[in-house]
This record gives sequence, structure tokens and C-alpha cells, in this order.
Amino acid sequence: MLATLLSLLAAARLEPLAGDVALPFAPSPSPQILSRIVVVMVTEDTLATFPYRSPIDREFLAGLIERLDRAGASAVGIDILLDQPSLLQKDRALFSAIDEASLPVVLAYATSSDGLTERQTAFSARHVATRRHGLIALPRDEIDGVVRHVPQARIERGERLDTFPGVLAREAAPGAEVTARSRSRILYGNAASAPFTLYPAHLVRLLPDDWFAGKIVLVGTDLPTIDRHPTPMVVGQGSEAGTIPGVLIHAHILAQHLAGLSLPAFPPSARIAATLTLAVLAALAMALPLPPRRLVLLLFAGLLAYGIAAGWLVASGTGLPPLVSPPLAALATAGLLAWRKWQIERSERAFLRLAFSRYVSPAVVERIATGRLPLELGGEKRRVTYLFTDLEGFTTLSEQLEPAALADILNPYLDEMCRLMTEHGATIDKIIGDAVVGFFGAPDEDPDQESHAVALAHALDDFAQAYRLKVAGRGIHLGATRIGLHAGDAVIGNFGGSRFFDYTGIGDTVNTAARLEGANRFLGTRILMSDSVAGRCPGDACRPAADLVLKGRSSPLRCFEPLAEGRRDPAWLAAYRTAFAAMRAGDGSAAALFETTLRLKPDDPLALLHLRRLQAGESGATLVLEGK
Repeated sequence: MLATLLSLLAAARLEPLAGDVALPFAPSPSPQILSRIVVVMVTEDTLATFPYRSPIDREFLAGLIERLDRAGASAVGIDILLDQPSLLQKDRALFSAIDEASLPVVLAYATSSDGLTERQTAFSARHVATRRHGLIALPRDEIDGVVRHVPQARIERGERLDTFPGVLAREAAPGAEVTARSRSRILYGNAASAPFTLYPAHLVRLLPDDWFAGKIVLVGTDLPTIDRHPTPMVVGQGSEAGTIPGVLIHAHILAQHLAGLSLPAFPPSARIAATLTLAVLAALAMALPLPPRRLVLLLFAGLLAYGIAAGWLVASGTGLPPLVSPPLAALATAGLLAWRKWQIERSERAFLRLAFSRYVSPAVVERIATGRLPLELGGEKRRVTYLFTDLEGFTTLSEQLEPAALADILNPYLDEMCRLMTEHGATIDKIIGDAVVGFFGAPDEDPDQESHAVALAHALDDFAQAYRLKVAGRGIHLGATRIGLHAGDAVIGNFGGSRFFDYTGIGDTVNTAARLEGANRFLGTRILMSDSVAGRCPGDACRPAADLVLKGRSSPLRCFEPLAEGRRDPAWLAAYRTAFAAMRAGDGSAAALFETTLRLKPDDPLALLHLRRLQAGESGATLVLEGK
């Protein structure tokens, strides 16, 4: 209802202009009817032949009537208001010519309702109202002053006063039915004056009789500041071209009467009904469970159908329907409902994100909220990089602490671990106790997933080490956080039952990342990654750790330890790589080379591990791990 009311108010100024645009498509009088009308203009050149400008020489007008009568014109309409006396003999000549003419002469008429003074009204009543006459006033639109509608007869003092073109049409064609339906548009056609033959008044005496024989002749003025009116052509042709003499407007109305044409504007009740109908239909359409694109297509299909129906009404001359308020109401209603639906959906998505983000990775929540990830079972094969973390010794610590103290330590730890994962673009797979699992490469593609995973691992390690120092100040010994990374193919999707399921990954890639996290315990490292991840990292960003035969695998997997920038001492790193290469090749100098490495960094766990292995009689870089 609000949209309808706003549309009606907004359309109040636009509706007339829309009708102007539609007017050229309405029926027009035939060329035969237009050819029956001739317009004789009193111009500046005509006035130059008179001894005075105003009023127009009545004796000249008398001669004009006599000339047209002799030429055999069927009727004459004088569109010059006779509302005051001039020279007595000239007035007598004019009225005598009117009374003695064999053809009907219709005079322009006005009353005090049209702005005449008492003296002017009395003169008109005495000399004009006693002869054939018609109201000359042209109604202007209150919105912009444009003459759009056919003038109507009116009742004054119990007497019916017909319009000037209406009386002239009846006098010229007694059998014709003059149509003057309420609020009917003037059918100007595509041009204001082109349909009619125009002659300057001072040249009429020189023209052949057959140019006027059988014609309805309108006599009026074409002067710069007198009796000129804006028409609908003002918008298309400009103010100068669209403002035309009143006699031409009367000529259009006369032609319309003779053709029996009318284009009435729909009454306010019909406009309101059409506006309400389209608004209700738009509301019903927006309520359908269709995708937004189809709703838009449906809305514009309805508007197109209304436009076609409106065009048919205009083209057939049935009437001029409202062209702005109904479509505007439909668009406003659809817009308001779409906005409301968007608000509700946004609120629901916000609630969904808030609720699900407590349990599901934000990346997955975003996909679910935007409809890009269906909430149904199933998966797809994707290349991903998995990252497993685990807090060393936390199970034992949890048995020693009170539940409140345990939660006070674990919750901030997990909160920051999850925040870092989200910040680095990882999808959080799950949280199992103190362990956090995440992956890159799904649900969104990530071409740099391996380097992103390594950067996340360093960020997690930095936080975990700092957090250990923080809780150590409270007298609590927290173990190191071990991290394992592996890249490869996995089946990613929703797995579980029909009621409960997780967005997770399944496959050897997942298991291998979990095994690498556990392998840190045997190697003395905190971060361990496979060669599938290390191969996408800069050469100095990691060092070889071991060739591990993990549980469940038969072949060794080359593993590496990523090095933070602060640990990339070139001399030490070169010494370690030389020692490791010698060990892998079975070179007997490998033990001595590791001793050299340890002199550069005595606390290096990997160098200590391999030196002890070599001293115990082992060789090569392959280690077989039976446990996790």
C-alpha cells in the first residue's frame, strides 16, 4: 500500500509527460478530413496594412468573410475575440457581413469566468452571444501549463455554452457527431501545424476561389505574444516550436471532432485500481520460491505485458491508461520486498555465520551462507595441503589440573590457533582435544597452498612457544606444539550421516600429515613437512630431516624441517646439508661432518639424532617409524 501511494504521488507529474510520449501512436484524423480545414492567419505583415494594431480592423474581417462566402467555403470560424467596440462603421460592417453571409460564421466567445470585465462581458453578450458562438478558452494543465485536453462545454446561468470547435463542427457538418468525452486528449499527431493549409490573411483576396471552396476556414492570429500556447510538442521540439497559435489548436480539435476520434484519460479510480493491481501482482511474484534472476525476468515480463496492453488501448483509441504509476508501483513493491527479503536473508546469514563459526571453519561457513557449498553428503577429489597440530604431553597435564584450570589454559590456546588458521586462509577441519587440524585448497582453490601452509606453521609455532613461556610463569609446564604438513590429493566434502556430518578430507594425504605430526617426537623437531610441500618452498627455507617410512607405508618419504628466517644461518645450514648428503650416500665421513655441524649449533636435535645413529652403526637417511 505504501509503494502504491508513493507511486501515485511520484507519477502525478510524470503521467502527463508519459501521455505526451504515447500520443503519436494514437489514431489521427484522416488526410481527407485534414484537407477540409484551412487556417487563415493574421500576421505581422497583415497588421502592417492596418492604420492601427488593436483591435484588428473589423472592416478587414468583414471583407474576409465576404470573400470566403463568395469562394464557397462551407463554414468560417473567427478565432478573434470581439469583446470591445471599435469604429462604429467598421463594427457595423463586420456584423452585417456575418448576418448576411450564406455560410455559417462561428464567433469566439468568452465570459467573466474567462477573465472578461463587466464591460467586455456586456459587449460580448450583446453582439456575440446573439449569433453563432463557442467558448474559446483552452484549458491548461495545472502541472506545467501545457494544453493537452479537449475543452468541455459548461453551464452558466442555466445556459449550456458549447466550445468553439464543437459548434463549428456541427455547423460545417450537421450530420456529424461531435465527441467531447471528459478529459479527452487533443490528438496533435506527430506535428503541431503541418497537417493544415495556412494562408496569410492579407493575401486571401488574391487566392483562387477553389482553394477555399467546400473548406472550413478558421481565422486567427499568428503573432509573437498573442494567443500562443505550449503543447505536448514542447518537450520534443523545444519551447519555440512547441508553442503554437490558439487557432491551430482549435483546428486540431475541430479535425478530431469531424473524425469522431477521442482519447479519454482513464479516471482516477481506474488509475488507482491499475496501480494497486500491478503492485499486488508484483508482491505475489516476489513471494514465489524462485531464484532472483527468474524473479527479475518475471517482473519485467509482467511490465512488458502491461506496456503492450497500454499500447493497444492507445493505438485503438480506447483510452489513455496510466503509464507511469502502475509500473512504478510494481517496481517499488518489488524493490521494497526484495530489500526486505535481502535484509532477512542477511540476518539469517549473519546468524548462520555466528552459529556455525563456533563449530565449522569460517571458510566453510561463508560457502554455506552464500549457497556455494550445498549442505548435502558427498565429496570431490582436490589437491590440498593438510596441517596437523598436537600439544605434547597435554593428556598427562590434563589429569593433573582441575577442570576450570584446564579450560583456562586450553581455551585461549585453541582460540589463537584457530584465529591464526583463519587469518592465513586455512579451512579448519576439526578440533580434537588439544589438536587442531586444517587444510588449504578447499573449499576455494589456492595455487600457493603449500607456501601458505608453511607460513601458517611458522606463525603457529611462534605463538605456541610464546604461550609456553607465558603459562610457565604461572608454574605450569606446557609441552611443545608439534606440526605436520603434507600435500596431495584427497576427497574433500561432507561426510557423515543424514543428520550429522563434517566438511572434512579423506585419503592418504590426511593420514600422512597426521603421521608427520607424530614423527616430530622421534626427530626432536616441532615442524615436519613432506617433500610435496618442501618442493614449493625456497631452497634456504628448509633442510632435509630424514627419509621416513611411516606407519602404513612401505616406501620412505623424504621429509624436511621448515626454517624460520632467524634460523637460516648460511654456514650452519651448508654444513648440515653436506653432512646429511654424506649420510644418505653412505659416506664414512658423515659422522665427522655432523660433529662439525654441532660445533656451530650444539643444540640441533636433528644433527644429534643422526650422529647417534651413525655412532650406533646405522647408515643412510631412512628411518622406520612403527608408531604414530
